[in-house]
Amino acid sequence: MKARALVILLAIVTAGGVAGGVYLHRRPKKPPGKTAPAIRPVEIVHAADGSAMMLVPAMEFTMGTSDAHPDFPAAPPDGKPLHPPDLLIARAAIGWAGDGERPARQVSVKAFAIDRYEVTNAQYRRFLEAVGKTGDHSRCDPREPKGKDHTPRYWREFNPLLKDPEYAATAPFSAATFTDDAKPVVGVDWFDAAAYAGWAGKRLPTEAEWELAARGNDGRRWPWGNDWKWGLANTGGEKLGADVHAGGREKDGWIYPAPVGTFPGGRSPFGCDDMAGNASEWCSDAYGNERVVRGGSSRSAPSSARCASRFHYEPEFRTFTLGFRCAKDN
Repeated sequence: MKARALVILLAIVTAGGVAGGVYLHRRPKKPPGKTAPAIRPVEIVHAADGSAMMLVPAMEFTMGTSDAHPDFPAAPPDGKPLHPPDLLIARAAIGWAGDGERPARQVSVKAFAIDRYEVTNAQYRRFLEAVGKTGDHSRCDPREPKGKDHTPRYWREFNPLLKDPEYAATAPFSAATFTDDAKPVVGVDWFDAAAYAGWAGKRLPTEAEWELAARGNDGRRWPWGNDWKWGLANTGGEKLGADVHAGGREKDGWIYPAPVGTFPGGRSPFGCDDMAGNASEWCSDAYGNERVVRGGSSRSAPSSARCASRFHYEPEFRTFTLGFRCAKDN
């Protein structure tokens, strides 16, 4: 049993396995004779909030995934309770994708535009100031809780210990970690994101639009291609980074959200930044009583930052790994 587990574990490691998720370095097979047409990124500026947006033409694309790996078992070995290193195998599940991603299928999307970057703290401040002055919530979602003021969770005092100089000097974050102008706004729920989008004359993207903007028309796993590469996205790793007091640097340089556009090498085919990592993003779609979230965050494993990865949370959920970007019809 131990020898078998070791063989399977080695198969996972050589395929690119990591704890908490699995990513592969094998390119999916493409139908012979079919080549995706080249994409030419086109940027426009949306006047209401000054955001750069990328145009995406109407097209049909491959959404979801059918990736699998023959070394991953469909059930625990021999039907017995799992023990290390079998736990790594269990995390891989069947293949390496959740049921919500399957199967890969062709989806048609109308022309739209989507923000090049995640909405920043600076942009969100302008929205809050405008709503505070006018008191106009007419463009907010009518289902939002009464009396909601849309202030992000981490713009208020979220850790009283930061007032202690000794604690603040050693804390893995500061009051500015989640409030810098150039960083994506996080700690916002779905209603906050929808309210900003309405104020800016935009909307939240559908998850089909989000996935197309992230992966383009060739079915790639990550915005830059099919092979994982460190340094192209802000994802999880060692707990050392430029944005914390600890010395050294993480593999990508950041523990928490980085300023938008910090990883140009990970830009998507349509020219969108940070669609793998940095902050996960709310989409417009419902998932039962919850809302769909796309894209990995600064805490994600590479497998969770794939273009096809899907998550979902209650619309009132807020955390430091979750932000948004907007879209509009074109």
